Amino acid sequence: MFFECYPVPPNRENAMYSLIERLASQVPILLNQQGTNATTFDTVLTKAANTTSSFGSGELSQLSQLATLWNILSTLGIAKDWVKLFALGTVLETVRRFAGSLWTSILDSFFLTATFESTDDAYSWLMIWVSRQPIWDKARDVHVSTQSWGITVSDFTTRGIAVPGEGGDDTGARRSLHFLPSFGLSQSFWYKYHWMRVTRSRRALSDTDTTETLTIRILTRSQKVLYQLLAEAKQMYEKEEQYRVSIYTAGSYHGWSHNNWFRTGSRPKRPLESVVLDDGLKEMVLQDCQEFMASEKWYSERGLPWRRGFLLHGCPGSGKTSLVHAIAGELNLDIYIINLGKRGLDDTGLSELVSELPARSVALIEEIDAAFLRGVSRDSSGDNSNASKDGDSKGVTLSGLLSSIDGIQASEGRLLFATTNNYHALDPALVRAGRLDVHIEFTAATKKQVEELFKRFFRVSEVDESQDGRPDPSAKEKEKGSAPSNGDGTGKQSRYSYPVPEKLTRTERDELATRFANAIPEREFAMSSIQGLLLQHKHRPSRVLEEVEPWMEKERKAKREREKALRAAEEKRNLAAGATILPYSPLSLAGSLDTQEDDKRLQQQQLHQQQPSPPPELQDEKDVAA
Repeated sequence: MFFECYPVPPNRENAMYSLIERLASQVPILLNQQGTNATTFDTVLTKAANTTSSFGSGELSQLSQLATLWNILSTLGIAKDWVKLFALGTVLETVRRFAGSLWTSILDSFFLTATFESTDDAYSWLMIWVSRQPIWDKARDVHVSTQSWGITVSDFTTRGIAVPGEGGDDTGARRSLHFLPSFGLSQSFWYKYHWMRVTRSRRALSDTDTTETLTIRILTRSQKVLYQLLAEAKQMYEKEEQYRVSIYTAGSYHGWSHNNWFRTGSRPKRPLESVVLDDGLKEMVLQDCQEFMASEKWYSERGLPWRRGFLLHGCPGSGKTSLVHAIAGELNLDIYIINLGKRGLDDTGLSELVSELPARSVALIEEIDAAFLRGVSRDSSGDNSNASKDGDSKGVTLSGLLSSIDGIQASEGRLLFATTNNYHALDPALVRAGRLDVHIEFTAATKKQVEELFKRFFRVSEVDESQDGRPDPSAKEKEKGSAPSNGDGTGKQSRYSYPVPEKLTRTERDELATRFANAIPEREFAMSSIQGLLLQHKHRPSRVLEEVEPWMEKERKAKREREKALRAAEEKRNLAAGATILPYSPLSLAGSLDTQEDDKRLQQQQLHQQQPSPPPELQDEKDVAA
């Protein structure tokens, strides 16, 4: 009947019209069930048609479609049921969420949750502690790893629960396998009669960086158990590290963590007596550092910043970094290495790094002169060679370096050590008191240093000495008989055979040390070069005396070639820049002075060899006058 009055438009792809058409086909049935008058429904459709006709002959708008649908549903009584259903669902979902929140709150009141990020040292403490729990003997989901978080000990059984066959083998590989919590899975165990669950997760910060999180939930209402756990984990970690020095460096320059310190490992503490320097030098530095660390109150009472800076300059390879390592070990301090030339580091990043330095630590800036030569500018307005082509940071400026050392944001309670091989290349504002307070020059090796180094390299075999201090003849015969021959029946040692270690008495060792020290000119060669010669013959001290002359000629020749190459490079740079070579430039002057000193030493040696030795009484008078 009314289908002829209200025909369906030609556009049957309209979804709303399809729904209305299906509802209209069910109208007669619904009218008969509900007893609704057909005339009333025709009136509703007429109103809907008048409403839709005002939108033109095109497709019905969304608003008109919804209005038509709502009129139909209201007439049939369906809309009220839908509203009731919607209200009931809303009430049920609200109750469900409230009940879930209440239940979670009740559970949380009985649990203590602690979270540890991999960017913090506490994460390493807890990972080592967790790896040594007995639960891994029966665990079903494990993560196998060789990572030790900087802990290096000789006893593999103290590192954690090792895979059978991997622990306690000092002759095998140093990286043994151990069990750890898997990512995304939880492990439950008991700790001091408290139920505990450990969950390890990982998330990505960028395309190259990730961070790990360790979450521990303990069934307890008191934090006493957590305090005990943290103290136990820290003590376990420090027990393994009591003979080592932790090394920290700045993290990778990606993501949000580029201005944080990261522990990159540890090194065994170096005895102070193993650093061979001039008499009293290392003792003076150690005493100065100890006095500074104990004078925090003295600085505070006088309103002075509690900071101390040392500039170690001089000959390369003379023991500057070795002294810093030994000082940190003696004072039980960690070393934080600041690399001024690292890519992406600018004034802001350097300031954040220095401000994050903990009190009672050692900050080390190695080769600070090289950072200046690579382009540390006087201020931020000038050009800087550290600037990258893609518009990255221009690097560290001198003003930024000075501000980070003694600015208002600079940390206190730390020892700053800076090393350089070119003292005159540093800006006067950097080396003044208050920034680098103590300047210590390291020179080439003296005869006394050479003799002491030789004695430290070759230890005395006390077993082979008799009671009166004379060598044991049986040991010498045994040593000769154990030397491998070349197999031709002559008894001569093969050229490529491994040398048999020589066993020296104290008298023999001291005699060789004196002869070796007399063969090395005073303050001509660096300690590192002499150490390299001793390492080549670490089992044959007598061989060192035979090789010392050829070695000195080789070192002098190499030094002259390096100076020649440096002068050629300097000339090339000056010609490229359109400038003339200054006759007293630092580089050319240093090279000419070194060459003059070498010639002067050779002349003195030749003159000394030509002159006869004075009588003993005159020699004693000469030594006293000296």
